[in-house]
This record gives sequence, structure tokens and C-alpha cells, in this order.
Amino acid sequence: MGPSVSISWSVQAMEELKKWAAGFGRLAFQALMVSGVWLMLAASASYPELGDEHPFFLEKLPLAHPTLWWVALYVHVPSALFALPACLVLLVARVRSRWPRAHLWLGRGTGALVLFAVVPSGMYLACFAQGGLISTLGFWLTGLIAFVAMLRSIRAARSRDMKSHRRFSSHVAAQLSVAVLSRVLLVAAEEAELYGEWVYVTALWLPVIGCAAVAELWTGPRRSSLSKGARHEELVAVSRLDPVR
Repeated sequence: MGPSVSISWSVQAMEELKKWAAGFGRLAFQALMVSGVWLMLAASASYPELGDEHPFFLEKLPLAHPTLWWVALYVHVPSALFALPACLVLLVARVRSRWPRAHLWLGRGTGALVLFAVVPSGMYLACFAQGGLISTLGFWLTGLIAFVAMLRSIRAARSRDMKSHRRFSSHVAAQLSVAVLSRVLLVAAEEAELYGEWVYVTALWLPVIGCAAVAELWTGPRRSSLSKGARHEELVAVSRLDPVR
């Protein structure tokens, strides 16, 4: 076997390894998100059960407008728990190509939910976050990124710029996943017997910055051009979609 054949085989093997690693990474991330959403959904059941006796509410006291706080919580939790899985489904290539109509309407509903429910309620609740101002700023940053990214994702979809649409949609999904990743870090810190406000602040800011960086590296404009197969898939998806007007 000559040197050129050996080099060609090595390059092909590396490409296959990269594809396998990327596929495994996506699967592991989706499994983590599904598990996290399920755990958060189970934990959220205690809010209506305990009401004003819930420890999460008691630690926020005194509140000038407790009813408004509860309304924001009841808006934020269900809408966020729906929006995150919906964003993950919308990013699946097979969904975009095989069910473009469902992708379109699920995207419209999720976009409205993020812009008018998830982010506004989350920004209000952030004012009472544990950890003080630095935590509030962290929540505001993740909310701002998600809000702006969703607006740009919608604009890109309307102009049929599907590459930009996927890029900004990825940023939305990444920021919505911050809550799950932050909870994982807090559980890990508790298992390691690490306590204090600095733990809470770190468990918030690391996912916010990390998720933004990963989403940009994964789908940003500097990424190498799409493969022929992926480009064909996007063109087919676009051709079957009605204009979003």
C-alpha cells in the first residue's frame, strides 16, 4: 500500500471518527436535556402543592408584589419546559426535511412563547435570584441572548437564509439549556460538599458563557462550509416551505 493510499485512508478514518463523535455528542446532549427537563418538571409539581409554604417562595420574602411573582413563575416554568424540548426537536435535520410544515408551525409557536413568555417572565424573576446582582445580571444576559437570537432566527427564516436561521436557533436552544446545565452543576457541587453563593453564581455563569461559545463555534459564520449532503438537505427543506409572512 503506497503512501498516498495510506494518507487517504487516514483522512477518511479521521472524518468518520469526527462524524461519530459529533453524533455521539449530540445524542448525549439531547439525553441530558431530556433527563433534565423531566427532573425539573417533577420538581415543579411541588409549587402548586405547597403554595406559599414552598421553600423557594419563602426565601424570596419579603416581596412587594407576591402575586406578581407567582404569576411570573407560573408563566415561566411551563413555557420554558415546553420551549427547550421544542427547540431541540426543531434543530433535528430529519424533522426539517421530512416534516417541514410541522417544523414551520412548531417554530412559530416556540418563537412566540420565547419572546412573550419565557424571556419576559424570566427577566422579572431574575430580580429576586439567589446570589444578588451578579446572579441577576447572569440571568438577564442569558435572557437577552435568547431574545435577540430568536428575533434574528425569525428574520433569517423569513428571508430564507437557512444557515443563519439554524445558527441563531442554536443560540436560543443553548441558552434555554442553561437552566438544566446549571442544575447539574449545583447537584455536582452538593455531592462534592461545596456550598456558598459563589457556587450558585459559578453554576450560572459557566453555562451562560459556555453555551454561547459552543453554539457559535458549532454553527457560526467561521465554520467550514456545509457538506454537499447537508447543503442538499437544507435546499430541499427550503423549497418545500411556504414563505413565513
